[in-house]
Amino acid sequence: MPFPHARCTTLLGLTAALLAACGGSASPSSPTPTPLTPSQIQAHYAATALHYNQVEAQIAATENAACDATSATVALGACQSALSEQRQLTIAYDNALRAIPFGGSAATDAARLLGDDAAIEKLLEQAATAPAIAVIATLQQQVIPLLATAATDATALRAAIGLPAPA
Repeated sequence: MPFPHARCTTLLGLTAALLAACGGSASPSSPTPTPLTPSQIQAHYAATALHYNQVEAQIAATENAACDATSATVALGACQSALSEQRQLTIAYDNALRAIPFGGSAATDAARLLGDDAAIEKLLEQAATAPAIAVIATLQQQVIPLLATAATDATALRAAIGLPAPA
């Protein structure tokens, strides 16, 4: 069974731009970092979501062909690779999400989404190392409701930061 991959509003490689550099202690005269404006938070989230969705579409094509037991192109190795890529993409998205300084209800929605993704990542890790397509299919059945929940949480997060619901 192919993995449905419409996370609606999910995310971009903002990780490198938002990671804090390691270094010595700041001098007393160092300026305090300026908090992001609501429009900057929206822009970071929208870029993160766009990147996730674009890469996810590429992964889904491979996954749908390689992981579907009824497909003429079913292939355990290719399926495992696609699932591993999906997991890595989700981890990168989550890291980018953590780097955005959400406040209020958006912080709560982001935490909920990150919790959903942690469960998805665990199942994807199991699926990526599964010994057979049948085992992967069983794990996919567990992932599907989590994807729906994550999509709902992403929509709530978008609303909390003032972005429209996905089309």
